[in-house]
Amino acid sequence: MTRRSLLWFALSLAVLAINLHHASAQLDNAIVNKRSSINSTLVSFSNNIVNKVNDYSNKFVSLRNDMSFHLKSSSETITQFLTSESISQNALLALDVLQKSSSTLQSSSSASITVSASFSSVGTCMNTKMQASVSATFSAFSTAQSQYFSIITSSSSPFLSTCRSRFSNTAQDSVNQAGDRFQDCLNDENNEQGRVSWIINNFVTLIKQNYQALGNHVRSCASLGSPSSREEVQAEINACYKGISIYVGPIYEATIAQQFTLINTMMQLEVVASNNRVKTCINQVAKTYTAMAEGIVPSLNTCLSTGQ
Repeated sequence: MTRRSLLWFALSLAVLAINLHHASAQLDNAIVNKRSSINSTLVSFSNNIVNKVNDYSNKFVSLRNDMSFHLKSSSETITQFLTSESISQNALLALDVLQKSSSTLQSSSSASITVSASFSSVGTCMNTKMQASVSATFSAFSTAQSQYFSIITSSSSPFLSTCRSRFSNTAQDSVNQAGDRFQDCLNDENNEQGRVSWIINNFVTLIKQNYQALGNHVRSCASLGSPSSREEVQAEINACYKGISIYVGPIYEATIAQQFTLINTMMQLEVVASNNRVKTCINQVAKTYTAMAEGIVPSLNTCLSTGQ
């Protein structure tokens, strides 16, 4: 080899080293930027969970306070009939219906607040899982890039230029794609949490409407007259209260209890489902892109051997 050829070869190696160093720095920057973006999405996701938990809690507290006042106000309309000889017995039974409903409201809404708070575990779980998966996946691309450099700088393949061009940005592009997919896992779950919030809102509204209907039904009995009304009116009032204790009350009691059971069960299941959805998504992204990272070197070697 002539002196000129040696100088050209040395210069080519130097240029290649500079280019490879530049590519390595680009990958490092891509990883840093994607980590920062993912961490920002994680913070947003966790804050969203906290906000929703607070919103759920406020809804159940509001339901409990508003309906407690409504039931208490409705029960006060019965007071005037408790001393009526012809009405007092059924009036007391109707009052007992309201008291049982109020008790269910207190215990069930407290249970709902406790269950909804368990959504907080989703954010903590996702943070830990996401960080571990991102680190492992990005590390696989860093390793692949390092191996790529080593192979390229020592190869004498006639296809070197083509293969170097083909694979020079593979790791960096894949890191950007993987980062976006990891963020999609959290963004998609935010959308799912919106669906859950909509369901909870509907349940709370339905329960509230049932409590209001029960209270209004009791009020309607008192609106028929007073303890001093003529006998046929008192008989109508008495029958109204009796109907509440025998028919209306038990139906509302069973319905409201069932609705609380449904919403609390749904929330408990949804906490688990939310965890599983995001973890499954993160696992899939991690497995897919780690496999892509592990496939870079074999594909590069095939390219150097065959040009394909």
